[in-house]
Amino acid sequence: MNTFRKVEIIEFEFIYNSWMINDFPENELKKLDHIKEIFKQGKYECIVMEEDGQIKAYACFLWLKPTVKILDYLAVVSDTRGKGYGSQLLNWLKESKGKSEIIVESEDPNFTVDDKEKIIRERRISFYEKNGLIKREFSLKLSEVEFNILTFEDSQLDKKMLLNEMLAIYSEFSPILKVTPY
Repeated sequence: MNTFRKVEIIEFEFIYNSWMINDFPENELKKLDHIKEIFKQGKYECIVMEEDGQIKAYACFLWLKPTVKILDYLAVVSDTRGKGYGSQLLNWLKESKGKSEIIVESEDPNFTVDDKEKIIRERRISFYEKNGLIKREFSLKLSEVEFNILTFEDSQLDKKMLLNEMLAIYSEFSPILKVTPY
C-alpha cells in the first residue's frame, strides 16, 4: 500500500543528498542551504510517496501564500522509474491539493537544438498532460531557459493572476532570476 506524507527538514536533507543531487542537473538544483532557509520560513515542503516504508517518489513545493504553490522538483527514485509512481504521486496531489493551486514548469521542447533533449522534454510534458495538467496560454523564460507553464485542469487562476503569483514567488526567492513571459 502506498502512503503519502510531508517530511521534516532533517529527512529532506537526506532526500536531497541521496537522490536530488543525482536526479537533477547541477544548474537546476538549488543549494541545500537556500532550500533549508525557505523550509524554515514555512514556505517550502517535500511530499514523499512510500511503498512498504520505502520512498519511491517525491515532490517539493515553494510558495509565498499556501494557496499557490510552484512544483520545484518532482522525481521518482531512480531504481523504481517506469512503474507508475510518478503518476500516482501526481494523482494524489491533484486529489488532495485542497485549496492550493499547483503550478508546474516544464522545459519548452521548441527551444532545444538537440533532438534527444527535445524528445525528453516532449515526453515530460506528455506525462504531465496524461496526469491531468494542461499547458497554459503563456510560457516563461527563466534566465536562459524557456518553460511551458502547466496547472491542473481545474485551476481557478486566470493568465494575469497566474503570472502575478509566479512573478511574486520568483522575486522573493530568486531575485536575480530574469523572468520574461512569451
